[in-house]
Amino acid sequence: MTVPFKMESPIGARMVIGGREVDYYCGTSYFCLHGHPEVIEAACTATRQYGMGPGTLAHMQVYADLQERLREWFGTEEVVYMISGYTSPMVLLQGLREDFDVIFIDAATHYSTRDAIPTLGKPVHEFRHADAGDLAEQLARHVTAKQRPAVLTDGVFPSSGRLAPLNDYRQAMAPYEGALLCIDDSHGVGVLGETGRGSLQHAGLEGEGNFLAGTMSKAFGALGGVVPGDAALAAKIARNAMIMRGASPAPPGLAAAAAASLRILQTTDRRARLARNVGHMRNGLRGLGFEVADTPVPIVTIKGVTDLELLRDRLAERDIIVRVQQPGGYSDASDVPSMRLAVFSEHSPGQIDRLLSSMSELL
Repeated sequence: MTVPFKMESPIGARMVIGGREVDYYCGTSYFCLHGHPEVIEAACTATRQYGMGPGTLAHMQVYADLQERLREWFGTEEVVYMISGYTSPMVLLQGLREDFDVIFIDAATHYSTRDAIPTLGKPVHEFRHADAGDLAEQLARHVTAKQRPAVLTDGVFPSSGRLAPLNDYRQAMAPYEGALLCIDDSHGVGVLGETGRGSLQHAGLEGEGNFLAGTMSKAFGALGGVVPGDAALAAKIARNAMIMRGASPAPPGLAAAAAASLRILQTTDRRARLARNVGHMRNGLRGLGFEVADTPVPIVTIKGVTDLELLRDRLAERDIIVRVQQPGGYSDASDVPSMRLAVFSEHSPGQIDRLLSSMSELL
């Protein structure tokens, strides 16, 4: 059968697609905040007060409120906020452009970072995906005396859910003074780390020389890009990031939605529930014989099934919606078909058990 992908309700663990209530295991709304009533109400209230536009030379309290929430979440002096998470790696790298001379990029790094590279005017060298040994070889081959390298990678790769080996990358970078590690952490912020600050916190690498760009449109259930850092980084971005010159911020309603989603995450147990559900899913899939890494990432990818599209369609007949990825379909997609399962904090244990038992029966 053809999966009737016509959304008729907000994204959620249980939602309406094609006129049917289904269990949903796709996308990136890891805490189901995109449809949370308080997030929607915050967006509506701010839109009624301020309208759709961000204004010019006029202070709106909604942006100040969001800045306060962002600084508290990331534990930094400043968080540069922009209209799109896709542009956040470009904002970060343009801001830092005076601090590095040559670029090294993981072969599976997301398009958002790759689109930034031509604006930097720096030589670029690619290393094999998640291969710190190859990174070390590329650095030794291409970094000349007094050059400062920048290593670019995703923190969490979006198709596979693989964690970049950031500590191994840092070890390979150790011989090079001033080396920078810059990550697109769009799938890590909100989810990873003791307090949800992302892949750098998870790896114990927060600090000088390590930077992240992220988004509010996935775990945080809103819209906009973020670059956390100190006042010096914010000043460099203001001075050097061409893409920010003249660019409007997100509409006030979306800034209010982002602030509301941060408040909800800070005052509920959603992060703990997500961790529980990720463990439940990964352990259950191992019990079915799949090779599944032991990480807290809520993206779980399985391979090795002869006809994943048939399995997807049979699950859809049971009102369970999953996604099958074809080779080359996205930045880090596997070279064989794979099924990407997105785990949400709002999936009930019963829902996950139903998915696992259905897969067991159908396989």
